[in-house]
Amino acid sequence: MARTPAQSRNFLLYGGIVYLVLWLYGLFVGHESPANFVPVNNADNWLHLVLGLGMMALALLLSRSTGRRQSPTR
Repeated sequence: MARTPAQSRNFLLYGGIVYLVLWLYGLFVGHESPANFVPVNNADNWLHLVLGLGMMALALLLSRSTGRRQSPTR
């Protein structure tokens, strides 16, 4: 996914979204519930939140820096 800057940004953005969905899943599904087919606990919820926000922040920061092109100097 890192062949181009756009692919790297998309990987970070979509991966961050997946982690935030896992965080929401961990918040709304009880830990002892049969619906908890992904065994998450409080530590997992915090990890998913930090990873999701971090990946999305990196995607936004990298998209700003790759948009600027320097003109060649003579």
